[in-house]
Order: sequence, then C-alpha cells, then structure tokens
Amino acid sequence: MLTKSRYYVYSAIIFVLVMLAVFSYYQTYSLNSLYAFHKTDLNMSGLCSPNLPSFVIYYADNCRTCASTVNSFQNVTSLFGLWGNKTFYSGYFCAWEFNISAYNNNITSNLPDSAVSVFNEIGVNRVPLIVFNGKYYKVGGFANNQTAYDEILKYICLSVNESLPQCS
Repeated sequence: MLTKSRYYVYSAIIFVLVMLAVFSYYQTYSLNSLYAFHKTDLNMSGLCSPNLPSFVIYYADNCRTCASTVNSFQNVTSLFGLWGNKTFYSGYFCAWEFNISAYNNNITSNLPDSAVSVFNEIGVNRVPLIVFNGKYYKVGGFANNQTAYDEILKYICLSVNESLPQCS
C-alpha cells in the first residue's frame, strides 16, 4: 500500500513538473517573438521631407532598457549624420527620439504629429520601440549594448541603401 501511494505522489510531481516546463516554454517563446524584429508596412510619410527614410525610437523615463537602447540608436545614426539638440541632420534619412514620458506630460519637442499615430498603431505603451522606415520594428531592449548597436545598424542598412559605406 505504501508503494502505491508513493507511485501516485511521484506521478503527480512529475506531471506538475512537465506542465510547468511546457508553460515556461510557451511563455519564453511568446516573449521572444514579441521582442524580435517584425516586418511591417506602416505609412511614415510626413515624418521626413523630402521623402527620406524615417527612423524613430520611442522611449520613456521609467524604462530600464531605454537609456542603453537610445544611446546605441544615437551612436549608430551618428555614422550617417549629426545629432544636435535632439534633432538629427543627415542627407540619408531622418531620425527622431520620442520620449513618451515627456509627451504624456505635455513637454514635447519638435516631433511630427504622425510619430504619435505610429506609436499608437504598434506601440501599445511598450517601450523601447524602434521603427525603421515603416518596414521593420522592434519592441523591447537588447541583451547588451554591442548587440543593440549591431542590430540597429543592420536594420537601418536594410531600410536604406545597403551599398552605403557605413553598411559594409
């Protein structure tokens, strides 16, 4: 009788562990797919003139990974132009930093209104969010600064002209 009860206890423990493993696997898969790069077909006209590609990073003051992602975004885009007073100057594309916290507190800079609609369409209050010319987007931070730098450069190059010297 004691052996049979042990069998049931061990079977129950094994069942619970298997269910926990399956649940963890699907949770991890779900989060990995959320934080991956996604293809999209967003209309980003009006963000940049004269019809240059547009790149926008959305971040917030209370976001743990936002600071390093914004720094990597600035460093990569600086390969193609200059940042000055939160404005990016380049002949290749336009880049914007959109601080959601400042926007929510009505402290905004020279951001186009269409940047808000892009965030509302795919952001759903998740930051950091980077949109690469309406072709790709990524929600969430990166494992480290080097990964952020490499991935941001890759998707900028995919969105513009891969033959640019900065992309080789």
